[in-house]
Amino acid sequence: MAILIRMRVPLVAAGVLSVLGGCAGQAPVPLRPEPITYADTLPIEEPAYREPLEAPLLIRDAISGQVSKGISVRRLVNENHEALNVTRHDDVVNSAWFEHRNGRRSFTPEQMFRGPTTGTGPDTTGPIVLTQAKLQGISPGFHIQDSRGVRYVVKFDPQGFQYLSSSAGVIANRLMYAAGYHVPEDYIFRFRREHITGVKEGATYEDEEFVEHPLEIDMVDEILSRVDTLPDGRFLAVASQYVPGPPLGPFHFSGTRKDDPNDWYAHEHRRDLRGLYVVSSWVNHVDMRFANTMDAFVDPGYVRHYLIDFAASLGSGTIRPHYPREGEEYNFDFWPTTARIFTLGFYRHGWERQASEVIDPSIGWMQVETFAPEGWKANWPNEAFVNRTDRDSYWGAKLVGSFTDEQIRAAVDAGELPSRFAADTLAAMLRYRRDRIVEHWYGRVSPVENPEIQANTASGSGFGLAFDDYGIRDGAWPAAGVTYTWKLRHDALGRRWEGNSAAGEGPRQFLAIEPAVGGDPVEPNRAVSEQEAIATLEITVGGRNDMGGRPATVYLEWDAGAGRYRVVGLEH
Repeated sequence: MAILIRMRVPLVAAGVLSVLGGCAGQAPVPLRPEPITYADTLPIEEPAYREPLEAPLLIRDAISGQVSKGISVRRLVNENHEALNVTRHDDVVNSAWFEHRNGRRSFTPEQMFRGPTTGTGPDTTGPIVLTQAKLQGISPGFHIQDSRGVRYVVKFDPQGFQYLSSSAGVIANRLMYAAGYHVPEDYIFRFRREHITGVKEGATYEDEEFVEHPLEIDMVDEILSRVDTLPDGRFLAVASQYVPGPPLGPFHFSGTRKDDPNDWYAHEHRRDLRGLYVVSSWVNHVDMRFANTMDAFVDPGYVRHYLIDFAASLGSGTIRPHYPREGEEYNFDFWPTTARIFTLGFYRHGWERQASEVIDPSIGWMQVETFAPEGWKANWPNEAFVNRTDRDSYWGAKLVGSFTDEQIRAAVDAGELPSRFAADTLAAMLRYRRDRIVEHWYGRVSPVENPEIQANTASGSGFGLAFDDYGIRDGAWPAAGVTYTWKLRHDALGRRWEGNSAAGEGPRQFLAIEPAVGGDPVEPNRAVSEQEAIATLEITVGGRNDMGGRPATVYLEWDAGAGRYRVVGLEH
């Protein structure tokens, strides 16, 4: 435990310094403590399982995410509050919440197709036993255990819409995993009734009155009577493998888990959860809320945080195709509802004028031409999404922008849609939404990445800076017409240089950073303090009407002995 305390101090300090952003005397970004990779996976005592009451949390989220946004003191203090768990290069580290995957090492189509899976799903060559059943409600399903002892949650498509929720769940699962989030192993599962041979000893189920009864095998027939069969008589479902370790219940999008000493960042101020808004908007996961999350106690003894159940993604509303409202308005959206009341129903939101004809029963319906990345809404607000800033959204957009057309198609293929038309159409819809996300959120910042000092310029008095323009790399804009305006500020050495240049070809760009003719002379090398050694280089990407974002700040540290700078930080 002493080790835990020692490692926790710098992480908390980093959060405190981030909270004080803009305050006098704040340490420059390169001098702030930053998160430590996997520091939240230290062994702890197993927390207790918790199952929060859903209705109170939904009411709380609806109020705190909408009504109190403009009136509570806490909200006023935290307005535009930047995320706490960011590195000196404006990123996050691998953790129990998120791991860099496609954005760092581009997945092959085969890797994208398989996603988190390590097998082929439930084994139908041996006996399968029923362990739980869900009879009530309009989305029946059950839990099974195959002959290898592996357990799965099995859910079915709504009648008349075969593949709708099962394929959407698997496709979104692959995309969320490649983006970097922890997800279960989800499979398209085809089986016959005779594959389920019995009931696990002692298994029970709860009726609609939450009274417990012994589980019986004939309940399988009752559930399957509500499900369409394939032409060959088999049943189709999505089988989601149990995550490893004992389940601990869902996580919340605000606060921390008090019985997890590794959980020190308030969830609403985690960039990986704020940026999840953008990834969720891409796959249209309108049911992104605590009920579709799961904490699990995994080896060697820490809490890992999972996203689960993606049936309400893409064009699927789980039990039907999506409606136009979903993705554009909360289930209870205070301001549009108030407008309708005070105008006696004459006020109409944009979605109320949209047609929603289902393109294909297997893919349902979702916005394409009308998709607005900045206006997308889940069915219920959550604190992390409400608190996001442009920097958080840009981080999430980089995850989306990392997916190639081939990778998208491989993820769609994992859903095993029944026709080439459905697969082609859904892949095209995802490509379109990806491109709109990249165009919008990259335009809110200056997408400068991977800065690197290069040799001095021809004049000998400055230096060169190479960097990647992600706007060019990911197709948000062509290089033609793009300009870079830069300002170097290093008051300790009397340097206040600035200039501009046009973009070259390709995403990798180069700037000659040097004083203007007749400008400030280069200060002779002299010893400077750690803080005085820090210079800022602001780079603004512009030149097009669809740009207008804040500059990127590259932090440089002056090495007096070597007489040159090195890159030590980046902020968008």
